Amino acid sequence: MGQVRFTAAVEVGQVAVGQLAQHWVPGLLQIPEYARATLAGEALTAEEVDQLATARIKRQAILRRDHPPLLVAVIDESVLRRSMRGRPELMREQCEHLVACTDLPTVQIHVVPQDTGMYPGLGGPFTIAEMEDGTRYAHVDGQVKAQILDQRSEIATLERRWARIVGEALPRAQSLDLIRKAATSWT
Repeated sequence: MGQVRFTAAVEVGQVAVGQLAQHWVPGLLQIPEYARATLAGEALTAEEVDQLATARIKRQAILRRDHPPLLVAVIDESVLRRSMRGRPELMREQCEHLVACTDLPTVQIHVVPQDTGMYPGLGGPFTIAEMEDGTRYAHVDGQVKAQILDQRSEIATLERRWARIVGEALPRAQSLDLIRKAATSWT
């Protein structure tokens, strides 16, 4: 399954998505300016950055459709503390947006606190999507290219890792408190 097909499948047929983010906020939870900032350092034209950021933001519509998927996002606390090129107002707005996203009934955000130390999530970001028929796919990010995984053994490995990662994260209410504190620190 290629990148385009994975994105289309996730937009149309998934019932649940688990997403680990250790470097930046997951795309489904980004504000437009944050999305652009994550792409700005790439070898892209301003038009390409705008097109990619716009497409990323449009995908967020799945969270507000009639039957939205369950989205469980686990974010490393360092994501909330990392400056976006000296723009504290951008990070404050992004953190406030995360808080607002938790008002959606099918969105859960958990934060792995900085004092956790080594945990399985440090191996890199990934997404696991469960489709309506129970089939699972995974998207694993890399520096050069992303991989789409559909083999049961690979998915099972990521699901075991996911369970351990969620176990290291704070519960929802504590995560929300930490996100709010991060937002106020960016003033």
